[in-house]
Amino acid sequence: MNLTVLVDNNAGCYQNMMAEPGLSFLLENDYQKILFDCGYSDIFIKNAYKMGLDLTEVTEIVLSHGHDDHTAGLIKLDILYRKMLAAGISLTSKSIYAHPDVFELKLNAQKKNVGYPANAADLCDIFDLELTTSPVWLTPKLVFLGEIPILYKNDYRYSDESAVVYKASEGLVIMVGCSHIGLQNIIEYAKKVTKEERILALIGGVFLHDKTEYKIRELGIYLRGLNIKNFYPCHCCDLRSKIVLSEYVKIREVYSGFKLSFD
Repeated sequence: MNLTVLVDNNAGCYQNMMAEPGLSFLLENDYQKILFDCGYSDIFIKNAYKMGLDLTEVTEIVLSHGHDDHTAGLIKLDILYRKMLAAGISLTSKSIYAHPDVFELKLNAQKKNVGYPANAADLCDIFDLELTTSPVWLTPKLVFLGEIPILYKNDYRYSDESAVVYKASEGLVIMVGCSHIGLQNIIEYAKKVTKEERILALIGGVFLHDKTEYKIRELGIYLRGLNIKNFYPCHCCDLRSKIVLSEYVKIREVYSGFKLSFD
């Protein structure tokens, strides 16, 4: 499986890519293209075009959760596909996998909606909505986790956050959106669903900028105990958190255009 970061908060050095406070990955194997999150705008589409990646061939879209920095770009993708159909260009069928609550209204402390900023029903003309709390195997090795049980106490008030996990030959590759519900909860459920204890890599948003140093170190101790080979915190993980976590696990950089490959 090949993973390409279509958009992240960081553009990286010597990368002719754009960045924004959003997240989007493209997952590819020999016969399938899967989009994990769509960022905040159309930047993920523009970056994909620069890299020669054809998003019209995407057959599945997975939404990690409903916040607009992961879902608002879906509006731009919907518009692109509609323009292609209007021009007589045929498209493969496309499905969106997410938790059933992903499109519900999400208000911040200022009572502003920070969830999907449009009517989800409009997507049904283009996409098949596969909204489920149960795990779904998208390929023989890639699974959408569905609703994640809370084993470790967390104060996140929404239940719609999920993740995707690839079962590589050397262990699990866990891809997360923001990890609001806690990395521990995501990782433990990933191990349960896949029946695999080894963690090869974890990449994605690690929501720690509002956590105390004690909480960050608590996570660091947990991650060290897992013996994770590759840890790629990005998107919503601030510098302070990365510095603290680097005492426990090796931190690797992520940016728009960054690529990984796994067997």
